[in-house]
Amino acid sequence: MLKVYHSQGARSLRVLWLCEEMGVPYETAEASFFKPSDEFKAVNPLRTVPALQDGDVRMIESVAMMMYIMSKYGPTDLEVKPDESGYASYLQFMLFGEAGVAAYGNPLVATRFMAPDDQKQNWTAGYLKTAILKRLEFVADCLGGKDFLAADRFTAADISVSYIVTGAKFAGIEGDIPAGVRLYVDKLWQRPAFQRAAAVK
Repeated sequence: MLKVYHSQGARSLRVLWLCEEMGVPYETAEASFFKPSDEFKAVNPLRTVPALQDGDVRMIESVAMMMYIMSKYGPTDLEVKPDESGYASYLQFMLFGEAGVAAYGNPLVATRFMAPDDQKQNWTAGYLKTAILKRLEFVADCLGGKDFLAADRFTAADISVSYIVTGAKFAGIEGDIPAGVRLYVDKLWQRPAFQRAAAVK
């Protein structure tokens, strides 16, 4: 069974949500960046969340975990195949959810919670906030009022991108999320699989 090292509100939510949508069994173990267990450190010496253990397999990147689970435990309609319309958009937004958007949040969150008080409102923090919001405007433009980002259906790309709204509270930008993205994510959050995943502590 998959073992997901999880912290509520962290990127591990992507993995749990995917598993809930697919019906893939999993168990969770606590993952703490500040007080990591020896077990967690053995699986992921970087102490980043999430980490995944599947037999001898160890992984630390949430989007890669999603791709692995779909390939190994699929087939699933959450994955768009190369011969389908929307495949390029699917690939783009699968990666954009992390590399294009959420990765900018890491230094912003670190600055907000760990920097000395006189350094919390620095130029870099302002740039990161602007960069995230600019990219979310791009997402809103690509959606153009549609419910999903690729292939005219709910896919793993939607899970990848919509995580940023979950993490926005940690970055202090929750109130700045573009209206089009907020509406898009609010609809996704009504999915029973999301609600089950979000309730896991």
